[in-house]
Amino acid sequence: MDPLRQIQIFNSFGSCNRVSIFIILLATQCSSVKIRARPLIPNSPFLSIWNAPTELCTNRIGTQLDLSLFHFVGSTLKTSTQQNITIFYEDRLGCYPYKDESTGETFNGGIPQLCPMEHHLKKARDDINFYIPSDEEVGLTVIDWENWRPIWIRNWGSKDTYREESVEFVQQRDLSLSETQATMIAKMEFEAAAKSLMLETLTLGKSMKPNRLWGYYLFPDCYNYNYNQNPQNYIGTCSDAEIARNNELNWLWEESTALYPSIYLETALRSSKNAPLFVRNRVQEAIRVSNTNKLTQPLPVFVYTRPVFTDFYTEYLSQDDLVNTIGECAALGVSGVVIWGDLTLTQSETTCMSLDIYLRRTLNPYIINVTMAAKICSQVLCQDLGACARKNWDSSDYLHLNPESFVIQTTGNGKYVVQGQPTFQDLQQLMENFHCRCYAGHRCKPAVNINDISYINVCISEDICIGASLSSFPDLEIPDRRISSRTNNFSFPAPPCSPSSPPSGRWAGAVANMAAAPAHPREIDHGPESAASTDADSGPWLAARRDVDTLNQWEFPVVSVECYAGWSAP
Repeated sequence: MDPLRQIQIFNSFGSCNRVSIFIILLATQCSSVKIRARPLIPNSPFLSIWNAPTELCTNRIGTQLDLSLFHFVGSTLKTSTQQNITIFYEDRLGCYPYKDESTGETFNGGIPQLCPMEHHLKKARDDINFYIPSDEEVGLTVIDWENWRPIWIRNWGSKDTYREESVEFVQQRDLSLSETQATMIAKMEFEAAAKSLMLETLTLGKSMKPNRLWGYYLFPDCYNYNYNQNPQNYIGTCSDAEIARNNELNWLWEESTALYPSIYLETALRSSKNAPLFVRNRVQEAIRVSNTNKLTQPLPVFVYTRPVFTDFYTEYLSQDDLVNTIGECAALGVSGVVIWGDLTLTQSETTCMSLDIYLRRTLNPYIINVTMAAKICSQVLCQDLGACARKNWDSSDYLHLNPESFVIQTTGNGKYVVQGQPTFQDLQQLMENFHCRCYAGHRCKPAVNINDISYINVCISEDICIGASLSSFPDLEIPDRRISSRTNNFSFPAPPCSPSSPPSGRWAGAVANMAAAPAHPREIDHGPESAASTDADSGPWLAARRDVDTLNQWEFPVVSVECYAGWSAP
């Protein structure tokens, strides 16, 4: 029998006060909560989608990356077709007008006013049929046109060239105009042409492939990128001016069938208290926009994130950073996340091996954690007819499994297993910190008595399920045990176990040790939850951190050292 390796998981759905409660009423009245878009996949409140050219790693490392936990998997390569997620870059859909910022070369007229619209729509039709041959298959279709923005004032910096070209285009037709007059006309012409191009492209796509969710990447944007200017006082809010400009794009929200905002992190936000503020406000603005014109049929929101930092593509997001990105999205109740990557992830054997390790040891366990927690919450609070979202969107409550109630384990062949069941207190915290957003077209039951719930049955894949009888609500005791040779146990940061803890705090999970020799000698987790070193004589070793709860600061307990099998202690 394959030995199991245990992965300690995040703390509970919010704070973890232990209180004896006998009856809990979970109010899920649709009249008192907002409506959320239906899930693209039935009974899947939070989708995780992979969008990167990882098929290139199969030949480079001789093994297939484990992407089985993702609901959709798609490649970004130009040759990839018939996928559940399709991304159209500037050279893959019609005749998008733009200028190459590095070479200055102009394509398709350069500005939207000069786009050959008839030819654009004809070519776009051919491109859509090539990349999405099926008319029936559901999925996401993302148009990634980033060279210019449809609102004139947002074309600053390197994008100012589109305003300059537009003014010049007006002046060429009437030399008598002043600079002010030409600029005013150019603004109107540019915005009208941009609107027409974007809308007609969306209309064409929806008419051809109505089962796809169509939208533009990075829309809406919040432009709250000022975290480097005064990081101590950064609060992450979207300015009133940017909210008003997003309201000017109501024509786009009305025609879109999904929103695709972005929450990519720079290293300046690495394990930072500013990261959740940056992410939270961007996602909340997308949620606001999703309800602007469709109160009874809100748009689904799929948030783009990356597994690496935008300015340091060889450094993966830590477990802390995953909480600040994917964890925020799940807690705010969006439809899902799209994890995007480019060729830098798969350009060599080394990068492919790094990605393989990251998936197996960091990303996949967290995907299991947050997906399972979201489904449990949906079943208990919404009777599977809605998705959970924070009662206070600006809080630090997360949809995480309680490590005192659950463990995530992996077998020797790499399969994941979730063991445990929610306690009475876990469900109490769900009620206290989250509410239900009913799916559009569904009617949530007005109230549920938890004592009437006899069973929870939640699966996130065919072989990863939780089936639990809730009649007695036992408080499971999972001992702090050492894992024997050939097993691995990884730590995760946990939310605070005291309401007085600062929202930005992060602290240790349970024991982190690695006793088994890895497949590759230098396969060592260099994340913030483990201390790693390599000694020329003694070989790799890991400092295993003991479980600790802190209220106001990091505390680093005494560590013990366990060696890989076959190595001696340093």
